[in-house]
Amino acid sequence: MKICQIVGYKNSGKTTVMKEVIRYFSSRGYKIGSLKHHGHGGEPELMKDTDSYQHFAAGTMASGVQGEHVSQLILNNTEFETLISIYKMLPIDILFIEGYKKADYPKIVLLKNEEELSLLDELSNIIAVGSWDEQILRNVSHPAFSIANIGSYLPQLADYITE
Repeated sequence: MKICQIVGYKNSGKTTVMKEVIRYFSSRGYKIGSLKHHGHGGEPELMKDTDSYQHFAAGTMASGVQGEHVSQLILNNTEFETLISIYKMLPIDILFIEGYKKADYPKIVLLKNEEELSLLDELSNIIAVGSWDEQILRNVSHPAFSIANIGSYLPQLADYITE
């Protein structure tokens, strides 16, 4: 399983880029997984009126529910690398991760403004940089793309990820 992170500060375009890369690779037959870091504090929104949530609230470490076509799993106090291990057990070709800036997987860094250029010195394993502001990209030594025109960059990303 290949792993690629999409990282950046709030409102830098992470979810926009995630959706585009997921659509692109899925449409080409790759089995895609996604993992998002809920970096805004607190917990992700859970459907609290379900039996599986009640099991979770009662103290399970893991609570799941399986429907006809979709399954859902709620995990308690799970470390990032444990989550990666769980994804590795699934028939996934590529895992796209939104967030977890400090992890050392290949990553695309998204920048909103020039002040955020310092991220490029702080983060490891950068494979590309994207921004809504093409002026920012002129100061970048990594492969760069405009988020507004990400479609033109996706074949290059595919070459890197699938090699």
